[in-house]
Amino acid sequence: MAKIFSTEHKKVLTSGLLISGILLLFYIGSQWLHTTIDATEERKFTLSPATKTLLNGLEDKIYIKVLLDGTFPAGFKRLQESTEDMLRRFAQVSPQIEYNFENPNDGTIEEVNDRRNQLAKDGLIPTKLRISDAAGASAQYIYPFAIINYGTRSIPVTLLQDDIPGADKEVILNNSISLLEYKLADGIQKIKAKSKRIVAFTTGQGELNRFQTAAFEKDLTNAYAVNRIDLDSVVQIPKEIKVLIIAKPMKAFSEVKLFMLDQYIMHGGHVIFLIDPLIVSLDSIGNNKFFIPPPNDVNLNPLLFKLGARINTNLVLDVQCTRIPMVVGMQGDKPQTELFPWYYHPLISSISDHPITKGLDRIQLEFPGSIDTIQTATDIQKTILLTSSPYSRIQMTPVRLNFDILREEPDPKLFNKGPQSFAVMLEGAFESFYQNRLSNEQLQVLDNAGLTYKASGDSAKILVVTDGDIIKNLVNTGTGETAPLGYNKYENTTFTGNRDFLLNAIEYMLDESGVLEARSKDIKLRLLNTVKAKEEGVKWQLINILGPLGMILILGLLYQFLRRRKYHQPAA
Repeated sequence: MAKIFSTEHKKVLTSGLLISGILLLFYIGSQWLHTTIDATEERKFTLSPATKTLLNGLEDKIYIKVLLDGTFPAGFKRLQESTEDMLRRFAQVSPQIEYNFENPNDGTIEEVNDRRNQLAKDGLIPTKLRISDAAGASAQYIYPFAIINYGTRSIPVTLLQDDIPGADKEVILNNSISLLEYKLADGIQKIKAKSKRIVAFTTGQGELNRFQTAAFEKDLTNAYAVNRIDLDSVVQIPKEIKVLIIAKPMKAFSEVKLFMLDQYIMHGGHVIFLIDPLIVSLDSIGNNKFFIPPPNDVNLNPLLFKLGARINTNLVLDVQCTRIPMVVGMQGDKPQTELFPWYYHPLISSISDHPITKGLDRIQLEFPGSIDTIQTATDIQKTILLTSSPYSRIQMTPVRLNFDILREEPDPKLFNKGPQSFAVMLEGAFESFYQNRLSNEQLQVLDNAGLTYKASGDSAKILVVTDGDIIKNLVNTGTGETAPLGYNKYENTTFTGNRDFLLNAIEYMLDESGVLEARSKDIKLRLLNTVKAKEEGVKWQLINILGPLGMILILGLLYQFLRRRKYHQPAA
């Protein structure tokens, strides 16, 4: 028996040493080689190639401070852990990434208040949650932000995408986690740029003024240099301008200005056309018993047609719309008003997975028309970005407008035109509108001015939207104060989709590295079936508790049976 015990002891010792050696090798190897296997359907734990390229190209340290340290409810705990996991993966790709988590609510009351005031000055407003527990209800301030620091510069990044009204908390958090890679990578890309790229608004054709675009310009200044260019004062649009915005022109473009736009696009310039198809507003209808809006002919249709788009001189009505007030009676000498659907102001809910529109809040438009795409000689990619709901109606010009439509229920037989297009992105190498149209004398004038004509273009991106008011903010004429972009004074609601749509469009145009593609990543929300969980909860609890214990008992009995069978010696 002693001999048997000695042999068994040696086997156990050898097996233990072998297992220990294998584990030690795995540990040593893990210090030098980091690898993961992403088995999720949506590649949840895999960084996009563009993000990896961006991180591998970092030459200096990037410090990221995340204001999400502390104890949070389950939902925000998930956002905290997902942010930490994302930054860990960033750091695995690039040693230049360093990060830490801080709790802005730590410290004395004075310290916390001073810190909150400073964060508020930087535009970082906390999310206030009411927490209910055994001790009662209390308020908790959470700062879902990351601050990216590079040298002397810093950029705040919002981690919580909570601008979709009425969305379920789980949907909001899931959407926020889906956008973590894009938001962090985009912040790194912007802060490492040596200089801010120029975005310019045109002037001279009756476009919106500085006050009317102040809200959007303020958002732009976080990452871009914003200028204005009067096309009457230049002979060509400078190449340093990366994106040109034509915001609601009301005067016709001359042939000279059209030529400047054409050549700017031929040299790879990106343009955003925000054009009203008809000249109409609520005031123009309110000041008259009825109003027939004239076409807004700014002489851009021939150029747009050549590029691949056509703005129709019509109006699109949509059952899904914002509301305006109408007087319904009098109380003493004061009129009583109620809000009624105004079908000429569609409220767009994008369902597209395009990087520009994915996950956007609703977008409000005012008197938009429809837009068509046109076949072009060159291979131009045409992507419809915004459409009306299926319950739409089209009114062709001339059309007589008044407020009587507010008193009527929408007729399903009229609102049956299906989704109508409001915005299209054109991408590719365009052909010049002036190809084979310039005379020798005109070419000689260009040559004398030191300019060269380009008949076919470099790759460029053109966005055409059939509503100039998409970028317009309200202005208090008395005080000069401006409202946020997308603010609806009648419903007292801000539709942040207007701002995000335009910002995303500019980022898409200038995103040479392709980081914006990470915005299309979709992490599916796999929610627990609460009804089934309640019905079968006890059963699965017993299985989870007793199952492992039963398995250990069975394996123990089996081991004892096999051991006795192997070493049992029959009686002599």
